Amino acid sequence: MTATALLARAVLLARAALLARVSAALFAVASAALLAPARADVTFAPGVPVLVVGTPGGAEQTALNHLVRDLKKVLGRASPVVTDAKKIAGQPAIVILAAPAASATPAASAPPDQPFSLSALQPFPPESHGMRLVQTADGPRLVLEGGGARGLIYAMYAFTEECLGVPPLWYWSNWQPQPKKHLVFPDGFERIHPPPCVRWRAWFNNDQDFLSPWKQAGGGANAEAMFETILRLKYNTYEVETVANLSKSSPAYAPNSEALAAHKHGLVITTHHHSPLGSRLGRRLEHWNQFWTKMGRATDIPALSVKQPAPLHEFWRYHVETAVRAGFECVWTITFRGGGDIPFWQTFPDAPPDMPARARVIGEMLAKQAAIVKDVTGNPAPPMRTTLYNENSDLFAAGLLRPPAEPTLIWNFVAARRDHFPAADVRGFKAPPDLPVGYYLNFQFTSTGSHLVAAEGPWKMAANYRVLDALNARPLAFTVVNAGNIREHVMELSANAAMMWRFAGFDADAFLEKFCALYFDPACAPETARLYRDYYYAYWLQKKADIPGFERQYIFQDQRYARAAEMLLKALDGDTRTPNPLDGHPMDNPNTGSVGYFRVEPEAGDNGQIGALLRGTAQSAAAFAKVAENAGRLRAEIPERNRWFFDQNLRVPALVMERLNIMLHETSAAYAQPVSERTKIRAHLAAARAALAGARDFLRATDTGVFTHWHESDEKFKINKLLQSFDAAIANQAVRTNALKPLAK
Repeated sequence: MTATALLARAVLLARAALLARVSAALFAVASAALLAPARADVTFAPGVPVLVVGTPGGAEQTALNHLVRDLKKVLGRASPVVTDAKKIAGQPAIVILAAPAASATPAASAPPDQPFSLSALQPFPPESHGMRLVQTADGPRLVLEGGGARGLIYAMYAFTEECLGVPPLWYWSNWQPQPKKHLVFPDGFERIHPPPCVRWRAWFNNDQDFLSPWKQAGGGANAEAMFETILRLKYNTYEVETVANLSKSSPAYAPNSEALAAHKHGLVITTHHHSPLGSRLGRRLEHWNQFWTKMGRATDIPALSVKQPAPLHEFWRYHVETAVRAGFECVWTITFRGGGDIPFWQTFPDAPPDMPARARVIGEMLAKQAAIVKDVTGNPAPPMRTTLYNENSDLFAAGLLRPPAEPTLIWNFVAARRDHFPAADVRGFKAPPDLPVGYYLNFQFTSTGSHLVAAEGPWKMAANYRVLDALNARPLAFTVVNAGNIREHVMELSANAAMMWRFAGFDADAFLEKFCALYFDPACAPETARLYRDYYYAYWLQKKADIPGFERQYIFQDQRYARAAEMLLKALDGDTRTPNPLDGHPMDNPNTGSVGYFRVEPEAGDNGQIGALLRGTAQSAAAFAKVAENAGRLRAEIPERNRWFFDQNLRVPALVMERLNIMLHETSAAYAQPVSERTKIRAHLAAARAALAGARDFLRATDTGVFTHWHESDEKFKINKLLQSFDAAIANQAVRTNALKPLAK
């Protein structure tokens, strides 16, 4: 017998010992990998017991608590959790098999669409999961099982969704339980979910001006709901900025609380693209200074240097040691950038001046980081990724930068900045057949959005990933999506999760119709799905696509409206007029890796950017108004309990974007007036302000229930500040109008 066979037998015997506590029939499930078919339909009454075999870990126990909670919500009676099968002999029961996973085979290596059954595969590959009704001498059992801790977690959440009707977004959609008298499972009932196509599926919250206060409110329930949602959607990795807590009061090697919370929920930890090995310098080097103060060198903090990098190496090693001591499962991020989200040469005073030398420094730093991870973990092949973001993407596209030759290093490409499509580095690269590839996609982006409402959509998301998947024959190894503040992007996040699990068969239209049936109404699902498409295609495309066949490559997202209005108001204040007033925005600096901010390209007959703004905003406002009108009509056909989420996720976003288009259109119309036409300028500015106030009111109307006060912490779009700017501009025009009037005789 081979070593592999001996190992398999040993694992099966260990599992069999646990299953013996349930019944002889369940023993056969594990030892012989055969399940006796159910003999008849089985009814599970309210209060059905939950039998736990083995000892669930903390993350599994949390999911089990949610399962029991949901049973009570739907069936109306609490279900006891038992560990002794004898106490429930003769009763139907739900069985949770908390046995260890037997396979160490990575999920990414399993054929993604291979037929899969509980009887054919024992034990489960990692993260695969299922449930099946079996008859035993002790009574009927609905067995829930999965590959590893996350597989079992997914199995429990799959049961609550598929059997109890609890949707993954229940907390975000204002879902109300639909009571059931009982659960009925037919003869031969089986639900199996094969392993995911993409091994690591990461979730990244960013620019959390709405999310952070919300997570801190609610006595911890909101933060708990966030992690529950991540796991219900079957993401398995959580991206944080740092793994270490460097505060003065924390002990040495204390982990970051956010990373620790994710770890306790069973999630893999990875870190931001400016956080090498879980460390961060800080925009003002505050974290670098904190570290050395903690090391007892507050008066002797080393200078940052690429020529004398030993202090950097110590800094990085400490963070790896912190994660290892905390027991984190990690996909280690190796990267080299500056303080904050900028190129390293803007932070390190001895950085070389030319791009080839800068690329060589980055390559050397990446190699050193990989060596540190291997040394600290003792793993010669740890899972790692390098994120080719901003300047690294440009250096890669120019052929100057190539990551170290590490077999487990994922080359994590990134969507283009501000408009999210495959960048030049991806489009000009053919990956070797054995290279693990990853992708980072933004649903939200710091400077452009989307921030208040969604803009990218499931079709553009899928188009991005199809390009990456074509780099080589190997399935994508890693994906991370920028979830922003989450609430605005829950449909898009659901689409991404579905595609990463079953990549080849994903169809955005089919997904969206299923989503609409689940959250709104099956009868209205086709029309609602078409309305979602109309919403996304109502956005102004301010620049023509330069990737053949790539739809909606350039989109004028919500924050661009705010920043464009600010520039026009500033120009109005100075009584200046140019055809292209959006040129010269501070974020257009190529020295910081900027690839253009507004990207407004006038078409024939536009008379510059102002003409393009007037045309584009008029068209987009009309399109969003039509979506909002149709949504208002369709709303009456949707069950009342589902209208809140319909409003929040589709109808109100259309109304908001209609108002933002009117706001910018009227501001552009004011700018298009001659300086002397003060009265007309004021009228246009007043109309713009009214539209912006209307957008704010629509947003605040959705701030009910667990989302009360959601939009009050706006720090990115700055809607209140922009309203004040309109007030000042209107008042300024009035003053100048009065100054031009002749004095009374």
